[in-house]
Amino acid sequence: MNKFGSRQFLMVISLSILFGSSSLINLGNAEFPIDPMILRLRYFIVGIDLIFFLAMARFDMRGLSTKPVPLFLFWSLFTLVSVISGIANNDSTSVRDSLWLMLAVPLIFFTIVPRLMDKNANFIISLSLFLGLSPYIFMSLLLNPLSQSNSNIYSGVFPNSNQLGFTCAAMASGVLILLIGSLYKTQNIWYLPFLLLWLFSLMIILVSNARTSLIAFVAMSLILLLKLLQKPQLLIGIIMSLITVIGLAIISSSGEQTQGILQQITNIQNKEALSGREEIWSKTINDMSLLGYGTNYFELNFGLGGHNSIIIALGSNGLIAAYFMIGFMVASFYYTYEYFRKYDKQEPYACGPLVITTGFWFLGMGEGMFGSLGNAMTIAYMLSIGVIIVKANPSTNQRFNKKSHQDQFP
Repeated sequence: MNKFGSRQFLMVISLSILFGSSSLINLGNAEFPIDPMILRLRYFIVGIDLIFFLAMARFDMRGLSTKPVPLFLFWSLFTLVSVISGIANNDSTSVRDSLWLMLAVPLIFFTIVPRLMDKNANFIISLSLFLGLSPYIFMSLLLNPLSQSNSNIYSGVFPNSNQLGFTCAAMASGVLILLIGSLYKTQNIWYLPFLLLWLFSLMIILVSNARTSLIAFVAMSLILLLKLLQKPQLLIGIIMSLITVIGLAIISSSGEQTQGILQQITNIQNKEALSGREEIWSKTINDMSLLGYGTNYFELNFGLGGHNSIIIALGSNGLIAAYFMIGFMVASFYYTYEYFRKYDKQEPYACGPLVITTGFWFLGMGEGMFGSLGNAMTIAYMLSIGVIIVKANPSTNQRFNKKSHQDQFP
């Protein structure tokens, strides 16, 4: 890892606050709406954080990068069509959110913040994910201990167990990156706390019975498996640890929770895992149009969300927008994998963009991940794409950092 200075410490603190405050939205749902005061607090903290990033960059917004071209092109086309869809459907909310994605995201999350993080970007993002989201998990266990839960699912401080699983999976992505990075040094025992945190995340996801989160956790962990194939002795130890933590999750759960865990794992293999979502998806596909029906489509037709990022884009913004979103997803996987393959030998945390991209899109199979701001995983994904973009434009990045280093923070 490169030298960690005062600016990097400030970035960790700021991003941790950003991840934590943006995830306040997960404390409410349609059945238990979040307090408007909490929503206002969320936007206030996020706004202050974004202004802080701009101030650190001295409000230098020049040099917006357009490479890799496929990433930039698919994102621009997706957001442009979404704006047109909002106008066509007379949907001011859609227009507002799409303009944010079109203008603010490339400027702030694809460009300015990754430049500020510089060569420590992947480490800063992963550490901030853990620091920003872990309070939700630990407060859940403190205020609602597992031993006092009589239900077959555990939701902690969240109104729905899926939101607990989602938050834990997002936190686990950061922990997993830190774990993989710590494996680079043969005599480094720092991987042990990260390994325990990774296993702890798995246990919480299991007791929350959050199936999509479990699938995302497993998908992200396959990247760890790729690294462990190079170190067979560690692979055996981690497999034994996995068996142990699954056993502990079953032992620490109540009888109903244990039955629920086993049932949910079984359900992943069959149609019941969709929980009726296939009906929403099927009707949305049957109803699809070029420019969609606006943000109220799912609420008016089903009384709940679309439970899939691409399906939501299809119903709300239309077929063209969904097509470009899929293109952006494919380009994301390609470039994050290429980044991992190219820089893995020289950068311990080069797996970061690939891990977060994998977690983001697998979580997106069961939840809507885009919006006016999104949540911690959405922001982490945008920042990871920004890392790829900044790396592909080294000359612009060097000019920015040469200027910013002239005025170091004390």
